[in-house]
Amino acid sequence: MLYTQSQPLPADTDLPPSLGHRVRIRFVFWGFLAVFFILAIHITKLQIWPDEKFLKNDEAHVGEVPLTIPRGRIYDRGGRILARDRQAPSIWANPQYIEDPYDAAQRLSVRLNLGEDQVLERLTRRTPEGEKLVDVPIKRYLTESEFAALGDLNAFVGGGLRIKREPVRYYPEEGLAAHVLGYVNREHEGTEGIEGLYDPFMRNIQGWHKSRVDARRNLLSSLTLEYVPPAGGDDVFLTIDKPIQHALERELLAVMERCQAARATGMLMDPKTGAILALACMPAFDPNVYWEYTPEQRKNRAVIDVFEPGSAFKIVTASAALEHGLITPDTLINCEGGRWSAFGRRLISDVHKMQTVPFREAFAESSNICIIKVADKIIKLGGNALLDEWIQRFGFGQKTSRDFLMESPGIYRAAKHWSKLSVISLPMGQEVAVTMPQLARAFAVIANGGFLVEPHLVEYAKNRHGQETYRFVPKDAPRVLSEQTAAVMRELCYEVIAHGTGTRAAIPEYRAGGKTGTAQVARADGRGYYEDQHTAVLAGFAPISDPRVVAVIVVHNPQSKPYWGGYVCGPVFKEVVREALIRLECPEEPMEGVEEPGLEEEDADMLVAREGDSGPHTQEYVVPSLLSLLDSGAELLPTLADLPSAAPRLPSFQGMTKREAREALIALGVAWDVQGSGWVVAQEPPPGTLLNEVTECRLVFSNNRRTETQHDPAGPAETAT
Repeated sequence: MLYTQSQPLPADTDLPPSLGHRVRIRFVFWGFLAVFFILAIHITKLQIWPDEKFLKNDEAHVGEVPLTIPRGRIYDRGGRILARDRQAPSIWANPQYIEDPYDAAQRLSVRLNLGEDQVLERLTRRTPEGEKLVDVPIKRYLTESEFAALGDLNAFVGGGLRIKREPVRYYPEEGLAAHVLGYVNREHEGTEGIEGLYDPFMRNIQGWHKSRVDARRNLLSSLTLEYVPPAGGDDVFLTIDKPIQHALERELLAVMERCQAARATGMLMDPKTGAILALACMPAFDPNVYWEYTPEQRKNRAVIDVFEPGSAFKIVTASAALEHGLITPDTLINCEGGRWSAFGRRLISDVHKMQTVPFREAFAESSNICIIKVADKIIKLGGNALLDEWIQRFGFGQKTSRDFLMESPGIYRAAKHWSKLSVISLPMGQEVAVTMPQLARAFAVIANGGFLVEPHLVEYAKNRHGQETYRFVPKDAPRVLSEQTAAVMRELCYEVIAHGTGTRAAIPEYRAGGKTGTAQVARADGRGYYEDQHTAVLAGFAPISDPRVVAVIVVHNPQSKPYWGGYVCGPVFKEVVREALIRLECPEEPMEGVEEPGLEEEDADMLVAREGDSGPHTQEYVVPSLLSLLDSGAELLPTLADLPSAAPRLPSFQGMTKREAREALIALGVAWDVQGSGWVVAQEPPPGTLLNEVTECRLVFSNNRRTETQHDPAGPAETAT
């Protein structure tokens, strides 16, 4: 059937598309596909290798704020702040806005006390690409006076300067406990002391908040891109008691002035827990301006430096002999009249000359001869190894605490390195060098009933949410002595303070015990000792019935006469321990039967030694060649000073009280030996003896004045002026 052009085709008729139509369809399809691929590639490129202008444009809409918290504070045991952060002004410059850097450098250098070249270098400093820097510190952490001197910053440099408040470490008590605290450097890093050791807890680890910003550059919290909270900033709580620390430093400064000493150190500790109540090295430094002091001045000598303990070391030998049952306090010891050739090897002398006396009396008067004979009993029982074991059992030759940076273990040679003279030297506190914490821990053994505790300075640390992040957990304290032996040693140490070489340390309200010590200072080159340099030591505890405080006082190179431990350190011990016990609300335990009260300060120049502490000797651990000097037989103790010649004869002391006799002998410059109590009934040498022939006067006292006395053939003698 034929259809004309005017006739429409039926609706269901399928005709093939024309060639042109198909081409157009394909062109559109591939065009869209090409555009899609181009866009995909471009988008991928922008994501992986974005154009710098897009990056800068995006960054303009993103803000980031650093999140900081202050460095952790340091508190004493009473919650008093010892160290904290504060905001200090710093001056920064934007050199792009400073028209004349030369003029600005000249003006700033005058006001900030800086070199003009130094300021100019900072104002003209450029990036590696040659562009001026945007933010340059001119001087950081200005003092208040420097800040006030600046005035209107932009008035004299034409703009480009600003003040930025920055955190700086601040010590409100300045030099108090400075060697304990350490300091924080300019980079806000803890250095030395608690600041250095506990820096991982106290330091501030910066966080940040990154987010989209509005037109005013305010962060939009709802469009946060990244948030990292700050960390650290834990507060540290010390065992130090600020008032006790202040008292210790005050008394150490006083004794340095009184005795013209080079330096002094002291330590007070709870003998039961090892908590250090006070620790001081004088002179101190101000950690607020630590850079003004030398490293030697900032060094914590109390835990780094060592010294010979002298007679304070005698507690080791005495404790060992009592523990093994070799002696009792009433065992009679022949002190040889104060002069003895020890086993034919060495001449030993005692300042306080005694014959055969109970051990308690010889210990109180610090007899070297007695302690060497007691040590010989120990060696006969178990050899040198037994004495060596006891020395190490008391902790000597070992570090004491985890809270001390760069702590010294002291100097001690084990028994296999001893010489033939070590068994003579060691019992007297020679051939061994100790630190102050070691000596405090050893006396704590006696005070706490026989346990070797660990001294520590930090009790705990807390984060800013109040959660504990650290707490001191004591290690098992080994038992060194039995409770019975420790109790006996406490009473022996009480005799030292009450009647012996430590009477100047006696506290009227509390029964105290301790031991004095004196030693020469070794030469820096190891060749013997300085004749005129000494270390005075006193270590002890109080009260006797239940010791709450152990104290060690060390005064280096006192120039007073005498320079012995009991005389120099006794008043410091007395004042500081008394104040500490009162602060700790310790019940009073008054001393009774103290025969010889402490001397007044004005008697210092007249006092003649009656203390039996060791004097000049040879320190074998310095150089072995010094053994030849030991074998020469040189005396271990200093000789008495030349006696005054103003009074040629010794007067009679018949009928005098102990105080009256003491004052008369002090005026004469004569040492004394005391026997009994009451009034003088006999004396040796007799009255009338030429004074320049008298080195010591032995006085016999009795409560019965009618006791027969020596006849005075020479009659009354002249009195010294």
